Amino acid sequence: MTPFHSFTMVKRPVDQIWLVMRDHLAELAVQLDDLDSIVQLERSTGSDGRLLLVNRWQARQTIPAMLRGALGGELISWVDRAQWDDAAHVCEWAITPSVLPEHIACRGSTRYEPAMAGRGTRVTFDGSFTLKPGFLNRLPAAFEPAILSLVENIVSTLIPRNLSKAINAAAGFSGAPAPGQALAPPASP
Repeated sequence: MTPFHSFTMVKRPVDQIWLVMRDHLAELAVQLDDLDSIVQLERSTGSDGRLLLVNRWQARQTIPAMLRGALGGELISWVDRAQWDDAAHVCEWAITPSVLPEHIACRGSTRYEPAMAGRGTRVTFDGSFTLKPGFLNRLPAAFEPAILSLVENIVSTLIPRNLSKAINAAAGFSGAPAPGQALAPPASP
């Protein structure tokens, strides 16, 4: 298991950042240069009152040509299943990558906390990544370093970097309300 951690601070109140990230994430994708799209696949409320959001993230980066046949494609994408707890301002998530999904476990939480005397938000991103045994059994041993490098790059840099960029985009989101105003509800998927 490999843990990862990052945080971002923005000059917008926590409730505004929380709502934009929860309800308008797909609209922010156009501002993220590493992403082609974020598509909401599911939105439902659980029996515990938490909101379940399932999104597919499509990266602009592609799988190197020498690995495409072995990994079954050229596109890098992942599906995130997130439980949003409005009371605690915590989002617990699990990511299923398009590359070797049966051998990769990635999960964690994103915490939104007031900062700057309530005028800002600190967003803390904590997670862990595990490559399960046997992930290279069907591939030639020569591919191991390239695959490890690709997967570690996606998890340790691309995902946290995109979250940070999304948080910063949320702070400048044109649909973000002025302090004290509510956001319009999101359109249905």
